[in-house]
Amino acid sequence: MLKKAITLVALTFLGSTGVQSADLFKPEDAVKYRQAIYQVFAAQTGVMGGMSKGDIPFDAAEINKRAMNIGKVAPMLGDTYFPATRDVKGTKLKPAAWNDMQGMQAKGEVFGKALGELITASAKPDFDLKKARPAIGALLQGCKGCHDDYRAK
Repeated sequence: MLKKAITLVALTFLGSTGVQSADLFKPEDAVKYRQAIYQVFAAQTGVMGGMSKGDIPFDAAEINKRAMNIGKVAPMLGDTYFPATRDVKGTKLKPAAWNDMQGMQAKGEVFGKALGELITASAKPDFDLKKARPAIGALLQGCKGCHDDYRAK
């Protein structure tokens, strides 16, 4: 399960260059689509982060569900990163991202690995808050990796 989850997310997170996607989406629509996917990430990680901090009651099944939700939409991001989206107004994507797609993909793989590990761990009966905190922290660090280098404030 872990290997499958990691492979699914890591290979598709930013694995597509969007070559075919340019024929399917207007650039403005692709950016809206990309932003919507990241809003799903934010909603899911917000709940998990709240549980990790103790602001929301801990529920392993809920963490697994939230992590799986991210795993379902993460592969769709590959459809949204194609060159024509570079000049769309209203995006927080820094130009550095376009100059370092390999680096962005590598960070996506780190995120995918953390996500796969969280999905696997949270499905086990012994998954508790003590195990959840570092797993959720690793996932959030995966998010931060891209935010620090490729997302404007």
